[in-house]
Amino acid sequence: MAPQWQQLTDHVMNVPERIYEGWNSSDGWDNITPWGAEFGENGVSWCVIWAWDMFHDLGLDDIVPRTDNVSVFTDWARAHGQWSEYPSVGSWTNFGNGQHCEVVIGFDSRFVYTKGGNSVADGATDRGQGNGVWSHSHLRTDSYVTGYLAPHFGDGVCPPTADPADPRGGPAVTEWRWSPAPDPTPSTPAPSPDPAPAIPARYQVTIGGLAYGYGAEGAQVTRVGEALVAAGFGQHYAQGPGPTWTDADTLNYADFQRSIGYTGADADGVPGEASLQRLLGDQGAGDEPFPGAGFFHPGQNSDVITRMGRRLVAVGCSHYRVGPGPSWGAADQASYAAWQRQLGYTGSAADGIPGQASWEALHVPAA
Repeated sequence: MAPQWQQLTDHVMNVPERIYEGWNSSDGWDNITPWGAEFGENGVSWCVIWAWDMFHDLGLDDIVPRTDNVSVFTDWARAHGQWSEYPSVGSWTNFGNGQHCEVVIGFDSRFVYTKGGNSVADGATDRGQGNGVWSHSHLRTDSYVTGYLAPHFGDGVCPPTADPADPRGGPAVTEWRWSPAPDPTPSTPAPSPDPAPAIPARYQVTIGGLAYGYGAEGAQVTRVGEALVAAGFGQHYAQGPGPTWTDADTLNYADFQRSIGYTGADADGVPGEASLQRLLGDQGAGDEPFPGAGFFHPGQNSDVITRMGRRLVAVGCSHYRVGPGPSWGAADQASYAAWQRQLGYTGSAADGIPGQASWEALHVPAA
């Protein structure tokens, strides 16, 4: 069996890099993530939470402190003789003297390589909030790199370390970089896809009477942007999606097109009818406006509930034995609660009664 530090690094590296938070126009990125739900504290900064969850997923959380705070784990590391000025694989970074944390996934003589939650993709900006899980590199001598919590793994194996006097007994190495385990099954190399367009496409199309593409304006543009973010394709937004189609919308839509198998000119970032329906479900004519939480009560009978139920089935949150149908009942509430949990809501926030934010994220089609 691989040593624990290797299992941890493989687990960290297998987390897809993308946006995980939702967006709302008043507050920006909402800090609601699956890792906050796992930790039991959602809607807050989650960089340390993500690091702890990585250990927790493998049953290694007893070797690191359960905290959401960089300064707290730094003090704990110093008190337990596990603080280091040198990177080692699996260690927690203190960036900016308590500002941010990521997990070390490699290093060389000049750089430390990290991956973390509540961060942004290289080159992206988001008003300093963080929005997903991304990898980064930093000069080891950068003043932003304050130091490291170097955990003692339970199997006693020291991970690759740059510390010449690592108390865990491992010899210092010059560099270590992660690489995936080789696939034991021989395969025929897939043909190279057509190259993506060099610059964002700047033309418009009309679908269902609504304009899409560079310069298009309207609620339909915001709806596409929000759906892209919800699907994990929002990294090119410097700020949240809005009612005017920009190059950021085109680049994000191109990422979505490639994710469903489009290549070359077919993945130029301008919607076609098929890809738009794939992204939005059956909501080409628009979304059903949120009818208010009071609408959902025993005895309520409406086609809105049927359409909501069909969307819940489509996103994998069905608790229906039959239906869905127009009468609000326990199966509807249980299915909607599953959707809320999928969004990262916990406790009373996942009670199965629709709220406006979760309703808009579901994209129930208008009649």
